[in-house]
Amino acid sequence: MDRRWIHGALFTPDYIDGVRNFMKFVEERFPGDAAILCPCSRCINQKSMAQRDVERHILLNGMSSTYTRWIHHGEANDVHVLEEPVDVDPHSNPIEHENNAADRVEDILTDLMGAQVPCNNAANGDGNPSSNHESVFKTLMEEAKHELYPGCTQFSRFSFVVKMLHLKSYYRISNSAFSAQLKVLRKAFPENNCLPNSYEEAKKMLRTLGLGYVSIHVCPNNCVLFRKEYAELDTCPVCQASRWKDPVNKKVPEKVLRHFPLIPRLQRIFATKKTAEEAQWHKLNREPKEKEMSHPADGEAWKDFDKCWPDFAEDARNLRLGLATDGFNPFGNMKLARLLMLLKLLDL
Repeated sequence: MDRRWIHGALFTPDYIDGVRNFMKFVEERFPGDAAILCPCSRCINQKSMAQRDVERHILLNGMSSTYTRWIHHGEANDVHVLEEPVDVDPHSNPIEHENNAADRVEDILTDLMGAQVPCNNAANGDGNPSSNHESVFKTLMEEAKHELYPGCTQFSRFSFVVKMLHLKSYYRISNSAFSAQLKVLRKAFPENNCLPNSYEEAKKMLRTLGLGYVSIHVCPNNCVLFRKEYAELDTCPVCQASRWKDPVNKKVPEKVLRHFPLIPRLQRIFATKKTAEEAQWHKLNREPKEKEMSHPADGEAWKDFDKCWPDFAEDARNLRLGLATDGFNPFGNMKLARLLMLLKLLDL
């Protein structure tokens, strides 16, 4: 049986077909209303749930990369399966695309060196506004010149960590497995190497770029976010559910929302010359053509907005946010796979 789709990219036709085959396999062995173990990369066969919820989890989170023999769902151990990773487009494969990617990391950092991005007050600790606008990328440039180990010419410490994190994300490697890999690499590499000790240490390098996120505890029943006036509460003020998995130790929350702040991401658009020019192209370089829409600025909604706020529209650097509904499922009873196929049929 061909199980190579498990290692493929999410939402591709091959992956969706693979999920359907798995659900068909389950339907042949379990009643429709029976709860089954969820083999997604987050649950890894530790939680039982309804079959339609399992399907949704696998589509959104990916199948656990090690679960190629479905023994927890009625398959025998001795079944022969093809489980090598599928071949994908070299432009999206981090291994085959390595040569081009290696050059881009240093080029991007060079371009960003002079960018002025506000730093985090909490990180500085001095409350001095002048220090909040130091070039965070100057530090990264120094990091980019830092050898991975004495004599290494292929990677800097920064570029190597970025590529390792890319592979972690692409192949859905767990945090603990990634940390274990780093420990083995530290021992295998020459002495005096500068590899991070863990996944958390590797992430700190990206946080300097503003690529981190804010963790916000959530009520298990989605009633409230434990922030602002609810930040110090241990139970939900609406349903009285505990905020913690262990109310005594209070270390692990029941549910976490990971918020990616918008403002730093908008600031990064103007952190490099290339992206800053592209963000202003519609105003400075675009040549409108009659009865042809080459940019949302040609649309009636954009033009009406310009009439309402002419001062805002005058500055080409101003940004507008639009709502995209690609892949969004507005109906709880419609399966994600069916929606994706519908969008494909409609060529949206």
